[in-house]
Amino acid sequence: MTPGVEEPAVPDERPGPGTPPPDDSASGEGGALEAVAPAQRLRPGDIFKVVGPGLITGGADNDPAGIVTYSVVGAQSGFTQNWVLLLAMPLLIVIQEMCARVGNVTKTDLGTALRLHFGRKIATAAILLAVIANVLTIGADLVMMASVLDLITGQSFLYFIVPATVTMTVITIFLDYSAVRKYLLWLVGVFAAYIVSAFLANPNWASALRHTVVPSITFNSTYFLGAVGLLGTTITPYLFFWQASAEIEEHRGVQGIRKSNLDVASGMIWSNVTSFFMIVVTATVLHPHNSNVDTAAGIAQALEPLAGSYAKYLFATGIIGAGLLAIPVLAASTAYSVAGLFGWPQGLGHDIKSAPQFYLVLSAALVVGVQLAVSNVNPVKSLFYSQVLDGLVAPVLIVLVLMLTSSRTVMGEFVNSRLVKSIGSLAVVVLVLADVAMVYTVGTGGLP
Repeated sequence: MTPGVEEPAVPDERPGPGTPPPDDSASGEGGALEAVAPAQRLRPGDIFKVVGPGLITGGADNDPAGIVTYSVVGAQSGFTQNWVLLLAMPLLIVIQEMCARVGNVTKTDLGTALRLHFGRKIATAAILLAVIANVLTIGADLVMMASVLDLITGQSFLYFIVPATVTMTVITIFLDYSAVRKYLLWLVGVFAAYIVSAFLANPNWASALRHTVVPSITFNSTYFLGAVGLLGTTITPYLFFWQASAEIEEHRGVQGIRKSNLDVASGMIWSNVTSFFMIVVTATVLHPHNSNVDTAAGIAQALEPLAGSYAKYLFATGIIGAGLLAIPVLAASTAYSVAGLFGWPQGLGHDIKSAPQFYLVLSAALVVGVQLAVSNVNPVKSLFYSQVLDGLVAPVLIVLVLMLTSSRTVMGEFVNSRLVKSIGSLAVVVLVLADVAMVYTVGTGGLP
């Protein structure tokens, strides 16, 4: 903190549900912001110094669940939903920046902030929905990783699930935060495999780019299930909790808000760029041949006869790397949210003795995920529908985050600007409209 500059006070008690909010109409530009502005100045080359939680968040956003969702959408709808990714990118950036600001300004995780501001009942409902989606995703992610290892090695995927989980558990629990951070950052680069795969598939780039900027909507359940899944796996709730807590682990504080915003924006852009290439490769290879994505390894395997063995192995490598990155983030996000709800000590910077409940929840999430992984659930369907669930949960959490970050009682002078409120509100509207359209089309036409 700059000498002589006081951080905006954050009271210990937050108004409960139903309490009239204070006047939050200010743009968020005031004395505190002006005071910390010199410490926030950035130069063009600073992006390489500030990347961290935001870039990890962007990588984790494209977990195996995301890869499956993008693959299902590409196989079923071709390029026609590319525009949804372009629409989602600024919404995702703003939402993650709000979550990061909660951590930097209040010095509390998102779960704690929700409990203190809205009360335990509302916080419990919101966190419970996110935890259910997280655990389902962990289990399906493990099966997806193991099944592509099965494809590459010829060994049963059941042999890989427990060793992979034990490895990620040891890394997450027994290494300190700085070591875990480096491990996760190195894995972000694996998503370049999808960019290479897309070029190997030789797509119709003119059509892919046209559908990215020109919306194309087909009013049926297949389209809207895909749209909600796309939005749910892009604007995904577990990353809200991870982002706020990771900022606390980084010790950035209010003076690091601008650095945090640059980190978040770079991570979200990288996430959506690689997502675009995932849709491009599967839309090119699978959609014209009406190929069904009905097994975990089938996505990678289907690429071989049409795009060559290199594309298959690149795609499989990407899935494994994505799981190694995303599963620890999913487990940690679950632990952060539950620990915040109950007021337990938390953080990857703590050892087991100082935060036993946090690590117990983290381990439990992985154990339940393994139980789901060795059951007979279809990994592709469970991954895809877990992201549809995220698409249903996300608008509820975004409304709570918007209210939280627009409150002067919580954020002091670091409340949302009018632009941020508008973009956050647009995210809620887009998600709700997609959810309503999905429910209507499924209700009238049935599941595809």
